[in-house]
Amino acid sequence: MLEVILRQLKSVNVIEAVIVVGYLKDKIIDYFGDGRQLGMRIEYVVQEKITGSAHAVLAAERFFRDEKFLCIAADSLFETEQLSRLLSVKSDGALSVHTVDDGRSYGVILRNGKYVKDVIEKSPEPPSNLANTSVYLLPHAVFPACEEIAPGAGGEYQIVDAIRLLIKKGLWFEYVPVETWIDVGTHERYEEAKEVVKKVIGLSMNKPQSAMIVSNIGNPSVL
Repeated sequence: MLEVILRQLKSVNVIEAVIVVGYLKDKIIDYFGDGRQLGMRIEYVVQEKITGSAHAVLAAERFFRDEKFLCIAADSLFETEQLSRLLSVKSDGALSVHTVDDGRSYGVILRNGKYVKDVIEKSPEPPSNLANTSVYLLPHAVFPACEEIAPGAGGEYQIVDAIRLLIKKGLWFEYVPVETWIDVGTHERYEEAKEVVKKVIGLSMNKPQSAMIVSNIGNPSVL
């Protein structure tokens, strides 16, 4: 999955990426190296203790300047065009959402026009069927927000809570629908994802890796 995402980023001219690694970190770093074989520049951050997605994002702060950046969970499979849609957003940030039949297993958004009003996590009575796909366009302000939030279930710090805090502070996040999306969390979903990759994205998949990728959309050149 990670290689698919990197190739998708390269196809929309995003060539600088930071990968936050934990499990299988040595294999991931050995496989991708500095990204030269993909025509990219890749940096790595090791998340020694898995304490949530906000902690993972915060660990990569030193690589980012005052600019928006893409943030992608490495188990999300989606159509490549979605990256272009997110990059075209002029608001403070954006969330990629997918229409699902049953929103109880997902975090879903509340909307206000084209903007996100709130994100509700796995409610027994979800207020919408627009599922958060864990693919974001985030402002630099998310870093201090990650430091302000309290831990949630299991003592983990979640990026959704940082986004909710920013919305409460007056920042505007748009939601961007995506037609094709798979949350690759099971063997069955992985097999389905392989077929989707061939059909929709035109890439082949290697064995999935457990990592979160934070992708820089600043100056699109190798430094």
